Amino acid sequence: MAERAAAHVPSLAIIATKGTLDWAYPPFILASTASALGWDVSVFFTFYGLELLKKDLHLEVSPLGNPSMPMKMPFGPQWFKDINWKIPNLVMAGMPGFE
Repeated sequence: MAERAAAHVPSLAIIATKGTLDWAYPPFILASTASALGWDVSVFFTFYGLELLKKDLHLEVSPLGNPSMPMKMPFGPQWFKDINWKIPNLVMAGMPGFE
């Protein structure tokens, strides 16, 4: 019984659920750290997380839920699109063209 407990290798399972740049780093950092410590690591990628497995990554930072990201208008003339609007994320989440 003591041999079995001594031979136990800790394991970690991570679920990567998002394919945006701000959510790409946490699963890979956690997985590489645990692996460096000798843990068995498994990363499961959901449908949206599959973007992280592509060789040619075109990831962007998600503006939703990120308070440091100003809102840009998805329509209108260019001068109107370039204005940084301070609109709460709830309003922004319901607008087409975001996320």
